[in-house]
Amino acid sequence: MISRLIEAGAHGYCLKGIEVSVLVLALRSVAAGALWWDATGTAEIRAAFGANQSTASKPKPLLANPLTRRQQEILALIAAGKTNQEIGVLLHITAGTVRVHVHAILQKVEIRDRTQAAVLAIQKQLVAADLLAK
Repeated sequence: MISRLIEAGAHGYCLKGIEVSVLVLALRSVAAGALWWDATGTAEIRAAFGANQSTASKPKPLLANPLTRRQQEILALIAAGKTNQEIGVLLHITAGTVRVHVHAILQKVEIRDRTQAAVLAIQKQLVAADLLAK
């Protein structure tokens, strides 16, 4: 079913019974250009691709910097310890928009949480130096 959804051009999939707040985040993420697949869909996608690749294959390397300038700004503020609300105030956007950007950042760099994002931002220099200095 997942492969048929992808072939049809779907950018996401949620199971019935999803929490309203998660559904809203999923819709905003897809509207912002990100992909959103729930845990079941993700597992099926990984299984399908895993069946086509050898188990010894290496993980895909990160691009030099896959983040947009706005995502870099948000990541710099995450690295500075700011909350979504504080980031929203500083950038004149809503906390919901910040959440969408944070979700897109986490997906692009293939990590699970804000702490990993902050560490990765500094280690891999994903944020321009002028943004970290602010």
